[in-house]
Amino acid sequence: MGIFYGVSVGSGDPELITLKAVRIIEKCPVIIAPCTKNSLALSVAQNIIDFSDKKIIFADFPMSKDENILSMNYSRIADIVCGELAENDVAMLNLGDISIYSTFSYIADIVQEKGFDVIRCAGVTSFCASACECGINLSDRDKPLIIIPFGCDNMTDLLKSCGTKIIMKCGKNTGKLIDILRELNLLENAYAVENCGLENQKILKGYEITDNLGYFTVFIVDA
Repeated sequence: MGIFYGVSVGSGDPELITLKAVRIIEKCPVIIAPCTKNSLALSVAQNIIDFSDKKIIFADFPMSKDENILSMNYSRIADIVCGELAENDVAMLNLGDISIYSTFSYIADIVQEKGFDVIRCAGVTSFCASACECGINLSDRDKPLIIIPFGCDNMTDLLKSCGTKIIMKCGKNTGKLIDILRELNLLENAYAVENCGLENQKILKGYEITDNLGYFTVFIVDA
């Protein structure tokens, strides 16, 4: 039986893909490429890895919050993965780091329950890369670092707390986030990094931040 690998390919800059990730991808004959409209993770990896001899399976993940729809889709993709694992190692690509809000984790849980081995390969997170692009430190000495998924129940309280705040999974709610940061007097110290590491990367600070940013945007509140 093969091994199911979750491979982080970094935030978008292909030079941030680790040597370990390259080695695993090169040895796996089957690649799972997550996509909605296209696979950004695959596009990033193709800059430095030859995929011409690999079987690439595009796995569509609906942008839905319906648990039934999501669960059925995870099970469907896990079945595909398990079918391939009967004969081959399989690598699923993931932007950023595999341990931070990755779809891989849901598939991996099902695959592992079916008796297959799962191995995770760490990578550079989008918020670490974004902080470097902004030229700021995320934390130092006893300063906390707080990761906040937009819309969580205690989001406002977390934003008010001491430390650097990372806001992820904002999606189409950038305007709402801007309003909240303004109300909390935090907007002046906020950064928004869109498409970190890609050719169309954009960095906005404070009152420059607009509500028309794309899905791959990380917000950092340095306060």
